Amino acid sequence: MNLQNYRLEPNPNVPGDWIVFGDIYDNDGNLLGTFGPDGTSVFGWWVTQDADFQQSYSTQFSIVMAQEIVNGTAE
Repeated sequence: MNLQNYRLEPNPNVPGDWIVFGDIYDNDGNLLGTFGPDGTSVFGWWVTQDADFQQSYSTQFSIVMAQEIVNGTAE
């Protein structure tokens, strides 16, 4: 999978949220999907995912959080 025209911008209307832009292609260059002309809100997308998905990624993210806390870079 490849992203083209990718960019990530802070959501000016929702502090802490990000808007993802771009097109999603397979390895053969076929368009599979898009984040849409106005992009996709990370927060908006996240809440539409099922609990198992959210738990899996939250578990992975907690490891990153722990590393940042131990390294003194998180408040």
